[in-house]
Amino acid sequence: METEDKYNYDFEGRTILVVEDNEISFKLISAILTRVNVNLIRATNGKEAIDICRHKSGISMVLMDLQLPEVSGLEATRVISQMCPGLPVIATTANAFEEDEVACRQAGCAGYLAKPLQFRKLYELMQSFFDRQP
Repeated sequence: METEDKYNYDFEGRTILVVEDNEISFKLISAILTRVNVNLIRATNGKEAIDICRHKSGISMVLMDLQLPEVSGLEATRVISQMCPGLPVIATTANAFEEDEVACRQAGCAGYLAKPLQFRKLYELMQSFFDRQP
């Protein structure tokens, strides 16, 4: 497993909505993100993610699992992308096939990361989007 000591990232003041129904996956993502000082909000299904985006301002990025109960990650991404243009939604999935990435992009995902997440790739992707935000 990578260690964060090699990376110098600090995203203090940024809020990430993590949409993940699996407790172990959420704990891993949470551990990765708290090392770079982000605020975390969690949703456990697509419907909850849509509701949070509808009612909460200040979200900087969404990390969206695709396999979710109630409303799928792709459907939630479609709704969130229309509702909050400019809010980057990053798909996080164990399905790392080209057709999955294409489906994610078509749904409105701004990025795509295969699980298990790697520190460096996630931090670099976050930095690339945050550099474009005020």
